Formats: sequence, structure tokens, C-alpha cells
Amino acid sequence: MSHSVGSSVLQSIRPAAALVVLLGVLSGAAGAQGIAAIQNISSTPFVTGITPIIGSRGAVGGVVVDADGVVGRVEQDELDQLRDRWNQLSDSIDGATNVETGFRVISLAGLDRALSECLDNGKPISPSMAFLAGLRRIEYVFAVPPGDGMQHGDVFLAGPGGPWKANEAGEVVGVADGRAVLRLDDLMDALRRGTLPEGTLREGVPINDRQISCSIEPTAAGLRQFARVQARLRSFNRQAVGAMESAIGPQQVLIRGIDPDSHFAQVLLSADYAMKRLAMGLEAAPIDSLPSYMQLLQQHNDRNQLSSPRWWMASDYEPLRCTTDRLGWQIRGRRIRTLTQDSLLTAEGTRKTLDQENQLAQQWADAMTNRFDELSIALPIFAELSNCFDLAVFGALMAREGLAVRADCQFNVLGDASRLQGPRYRVPTSIPSVASTIRGRRGWIVSVSGGVSIDAWTVAGQTATDDGIAAVRTQAVQGAGQRWWW
Repeated sequence: MSHSVGSSVLQSIRPAAALVVLLGVLSGAAGAQGIAAIQNISSTPFVTGITPIIGSRGAVGGVVVDADGVVGRVEQDELDQLRDRWNQLSDSIDGATNVETGFRVISLAGLDRALSECLDNGKPISPSMAFLAGLRRIEYVFAVPPGDGMQHGDVFLAGPGGPWKANEAGEVVGVADGRAVLRLDDLMDALRRGTLPEGTLREGVPINDRQISCSIEPTAAGLRQFARVQARLRSFNRQAVGAMESAIGPQQVLIRGIDPDSHFAQVLLSADYAMKRLAMGLEAAPIDSLPSYMQLLQQHNDRNQLSSPRWWMASDYEPLRCTTDRLGWQIRGRRIRTLTQDSLLTAEGTRKTLDQENQLAQQWADAMTNRFDELSIALPIFAELSNCFDLAVFGALMAREGLAVRADCQFNVLGDASRLQGPRYRVPTSIPSVASTIRGRRGWIVSVSGGVSIDAWTVAGQTATDDGIAAVRTQAVQGAGQRWWW
């Protein structure tokens, strides 16, 4: 199934024990950290003007990538340095002392002009620009043509926002609720991608369905080798665990629909990673009522679980509301839902999709979905993922509706990668397999998959008319002033 990506394998050797081979699991405290904006050194004004440069590698969500593309973990001292550096800069961040508001408005045309002025005068991009004045969610999009209360055409983004800070892991989050704030580099990537004509080549691959996805998948050779090794094993010990890890080998990382060296792509990968850790119990959930799938298996160890549950995070929006003139838009819904499907790892090392529902896998998926907002506060990487979903929907909406054209405005910097680009990260290509064990009266064969799939183009095409949004749009226009945000 195209949505479910990545794999880990749980194999029983004898009734008293079971093995989990989890793809790309990070060990240690640093692996459990949320997103950390450690950037690669770059000569672009965007990076040098905004981001503390800590170490020689970029990192997101506690994940770093080495020169060979292998995913590893962030060292704790790097996270500490990043947090300290952000704290030193906090007094100079324009907007850091702003009051909290449920209706922060961003003028994209104003932001574009401010960015252009910085670039033209050789000035660094301000942190307020980098973090979109503390905007934490996109709830409204307004196209405002000239003469509609505005001298120049514009497109507004609006949602909750306010002052931000660096948390203990060096993540930039809202002071009011600890949610990760939106980032300029993610906005630019989503906006530029949304304008690509259908069939455009990116990294040699046509974007026909316009979906953005991340997958962590075992190779076909690795699965076949694993099947051969498991068939020969007769005992469960450390050597058996090592043999299975070696058999699966490195997992391949596949990122589609977005530049794989972007921060946006790194968020997808890191969130997928975090979901796997939570599911397999290698990281305890920092909130109540979210047991790992392994705990659910242990609680139901009288069942003979022979299936291979797959989980992935996908778009979950209600139809977008819009005014009759389609200039005012409201983005609604849960944003992200965790889905599951069952499969079986055969003796030949292939996966066979099963028709019956795995109730325990569905229980874990539902718990992940229902507690997602609370989890996003405790682990901001999931709030970052939600922000990326919103930005992808915004980019698709801009393209489908032609909002910039209808507002008679253009984005000379936001839409042009040759003028300004966010920090680039090393492209992840593989993740090592890591194993852990659980105890139980029965044995299981379980293949656990994870991934992220953003179908923003479909979301942007599902709409319902609501002219009540016009009053909110008027409120946004009336608040416009000299600044690019209010």
C-alpha cells in the first residue's frame, strides 16, 4: 500500500520471548528530543542571519545525517549549545515580547517586500521573519485585491500566534502553549512546490499525484535475507538478535514530492521516526493514555498475533470553507490521522496484505490520532509536522485557486529559490536496523511500518461555501498597517 512505509519486524523464536527489529531507532536521550534547528553552515543570508550555527551537521527532531546519508542521533552537547544560543538571542528577537493572540495575521506581500529589502541591502533576515512572527497554525487564508481596503494586492495567513522561546531541547516554540511555530523556509518550499505544473520533474521523478510523502523501507533483498535467517534460528539470544539486524540491513529512506535536503523533508522523516519509537515502546510516550503497541501485545498475550500491522500518518481535513467569491478561506479539521492496515511477512520475505482488521493495531492508531494535539506539545516534532501539513494545503490552495493572480500580487522572493533559500540538510538515504525484546506467553510475527503522506491537492479541492468568513477577512484587512504582521 502506497501510504504505509517503513518496516520493523517482530519475530518470535520461542513462546517465552519475542524480538522487535525497529528501523532506524535512535538510542539515548538525544534520540528522544524534539525538533532542533541545528543548521549546516551556509553562506546564504537566510542561514547566517537567523540560525545559530552549531556543529557541522544539520539536525531535526533529534536526527542527524552523516556525509554518507546514514541517519544517526544528535549529541546532547549540541542540543545544549543550540538552546543556550537561542536564549542569548531571545532579547533581540523582534516580536518576542508581543502579546498572545488568537488572530495573528501575516501579510505575504509585506513579508516579501521586507525580505527583498534585506537582500538588496545585504542585511540578515530577522528571526521574526524566520519564524513568521510566532504564527503557530494556519486557520485562514485571505486573498485581498487592490482597492479592497488595500493599496496593493496581498495574500494573508492568519491563526493563533504570539511570543516564542527556545525550550530545553533548543526548539523554538510558543510561550503560551509550547507548540512549535511555523518557519519561513517551510513556507517557501510549500509555496514554490504548489506552483509546479502537473508532471513537472523533481529529482527526475514526475509529480503526477502531487502528494508529499516520506518512507523508510527495507530493501527486497533485506527482507529475503531476513526470511532465510529466521527460518534457521532455533534459539533466542543476543546472537540471534544480531543476526536478524544484520539480515534486514540498512533501510532505505525515500522522500517524494519535496526537496529531500529541505527542512520540510527532515520534519517528515523525524516525525515518522518518533512514531516508530512510540509504537514499539523504545521511547515512553510523554503523555498519559498512549501505551505502546508492544504494551498492548503484552496485555493481550493470550492472542496468537501473526500479522504485520502498518501505520502511517495522513491528511485529515474537513472540507475547506470559502466565501462565495472564493477570496476568503478557512482551513479546518484534525490535520493528521494515524491509519493502519495489516499484512503478513511470508517465508519468502514478501508482505501479503490481510483483509481482516488487527484490533490492537487499530487501537494504537486511534489513540495516536486522539492524543495527537496533546502529544504535539510534549514532542514538538509532531506540531512541526502539523505545520507542514497546513503549509502544503496552503501551497496547493494557492495553485488551485490562483489566489496570487486574483489578488494581483507576486512574490519576488518567496517564490524564487534563486533569491532566497532555507538551510539545506544532508539528504538521508538509509537507516540502520535496531532490535529490542519483550516477554510473553505466546509468540508473534509482527512487521511494523510507518510513514507520512500529505495529499494536499485533494484537500484543497474539497470545499464548502460559508460567507461568514467574509467578516473575518474584513477584520484582517482592517488591522493592516506599516508592519508585515499584526
